[in-house]
Amino acid sequence: MPRFMSRLIGLALLLAVVASPMMARGTIAQDAATPCPTLTDEDATAWAASWIAAWNSHDPAAVEALYASDAIHHWGIGVDAEGADELGASFANFLTAFPGIHLTADRVWLAGDTVIIRWIAIGIQETEFMGIPASNDTVTWTGINIQQIECGVTVESWSEVDHFGRIQQQGVLPVASPAA
Repeated sequence: MPRFMSRLIGLALLLAVVASPMMARGTIAQDAATPCPTLTDEDATAWAASWIAAWNSHDPAAVEALYASDAIHHWGIGVDAEGADELGASFANFLTAFPGIHLTADRVWLAGDTVIIRWIAIGIQETEFMGIPASNDTVTWTGINIQQIECGVTVESWSEVDHFGRIQQQGVLPVASPAA
């Protein structure tokens, strides 16, 4: 019996060593949830188009639908939004100030499970936003959003926006001119 047990333990160890790398790749015994498919360049482009369309719809629910319920969004300014509903509320607040905002995707990149979107926005600030008074001037600014995607929804995201350039166009800050 001891010889049988030692062989059984040896076989179990061998299986563990051989199978563990395959299990990490999902080729053996997947858990109850099916792993998410790997994003392709086409997936990234389609996801970015959906994200731009959601913003351009001016519908917070359309934006929320692209985020996991427990997603975290790190705004370049302001407080992080925790959860899709909080992100939707922040978006609704932004829409109050810029009700006609329109985004266009300039470039889209894919890095593993991360979609990076460089976008251009055009809008008019019609009410106070983050201490900046309404200007009623049409302004154009750029930004980059980095979206970590799992199973088609964002689980964490970051935005970096050229607010400095936007508020310069609104006359809040002087535009620097080259020295003569």
